[in-house]
Amino acid sequence: MIDIEQLGNILGVSTLAGSLIAQVPQILQILQSKNVTGLSFNGFSIEIFSLTIQVLYFIAQEYKFLAYADIAVLLVQDYLIVLLIMLYGTGLSFKEYGHVVAYIASVTSVIFGTVTKEMIVLVMQGVVFLNIISKITFVSSILATKDTSSMSPAGWVIFVYSNAVRIFCWLRDIGRHDNSDAARSKLYLQPHHHSAYLEIQGPSK
Repeated sequence: MIDIEQLGNILGVSTLAGSLIAQVPQILQILQSKNVTGLSFNGFSIEIFSLTIQVLYFIAQEYKFLAYADIAVLLVQDYLIVLLIMLYGTGLSFKEYGHVVAYIASVTSVIFGTVTKEMIVLVMQGVVFLNIISKITFVSSILATKDTSSMSPAGWVIFVYSNAVRIFCWLRDIGRHDNSDAARSKLYLQPHHHSAYLEIQGPSK
């Protein structure tokens, strides 16, 4: 008989695997249709900010790569989608170009050491709000255009499933009063999935 703990781990691994191809259906849909109507550049930009912060956080905390490899893969997929939106879209607004410049400037400041480890940990606290804002932006774009033809049904199925699993695992941890560093990290998970590795891979230090 599978208990709640084992079920959570099985579901976590399944969403981890799904995260590796989470945006692939959407990317293929865009390449096939050359249509990005209804896809929010701003929503993906905010999501990229969120994922980048998470990757930097795990690097700063010296976690093993497997602890955040799925986030990194999802980040690369989001990069591709943004590039496709820029390629097949009607052009970026001044505000959207501002997002690109701000992102490049932020990453550059990290590379050159302007941003400290403590600052990254502090910014990590706001990731959950970035995730919420990105979802609101996505929905707003859909409502504004009333067009979902460029969106991949498979991608949305993966999205809904992975978030349901993430909520299940979060409730499970509340029920067992797990106060470990791994459990606390789940509060800041990426928007599309639950990273099972957070339960089995601690910092490498």
